[in-house]
Amino acid sequence: MTTSKGKPLAVIAGYGEGLGEAIKHTFENDGFQVVTISRSEGMIIADTTDANEINRAFAQIDALYGTPEVVICNTAMLTIDRFFSTTATRFEETWRTSVMSLFNIAQAVIPMMIKQGGGTLLVTGATAGIRGSKNFSAFSSAKFALRGLTQSLAREFQAQRIHVSHVVIDGILWSPKSRERFPALRRETAIEPNDAAGVYLNLTKQPASAWTQEIDIRPYSETF
Repeated sequence: MTTSKGKPLAVIAGYGEGLGEAIKHTFENDGFQVVTISRSEGMIIADTTDANEINRAFAQIDALYGTPEVVICNTAMLTIDRFFSTTATRFEETWRTSVMSLFNIAQAVIPMMIKQGGGTLLVTGATAGIRGSKNFSAFSSAKFALRGLTQSLAREFQAQRIHVSHVVIDGILWSPKSRERFPALRRETAIEPNDAAGVYLNLTKQPASAWTQEIDIRPYSETF
């Protein structure tokens, strides 16, 4: 839907520094009105794992801006730990941040998109959703489930012209948080957030006769 300012509307749920910030700037530069949702730093403050908060957030967005043409689910909790050091609480929290967030967002926004005749839902995944590595039991199980949910949504709603696509981030994004977590990270071996954001934008421009359901992004130096 075009907003009152004559711009298409995009919503980023799970907004933050790095990829979320890059997606916001990339879409704005392309002419979108962008609204962000986050627990602490978004334009709208909401916990994506809480259905009531997400329903309130999208009701507020609908009232202020209209129905979004694009929604990006960028929520994640990166848990890297040995299996026996992973608590049940942390395991469930990691799962809820990825999977329950998408469930809540999809339940809130897909009916709005169907009513307006279509839309695009992009989901940020990870290599952990394809391959479960050592010390990734919580994160990998969450990302596997996220990938399965995304595939199911894509197949169920494509006939309603809802384009659902899963973006596999295969590598480490260059950001202050990544550099703190991985001190040996070098820029030339990392994923530039602005470059990754361009892939998200390109997915929204695909014609309905040539949709991509899954795409992977990695730097040239990454082994796969």
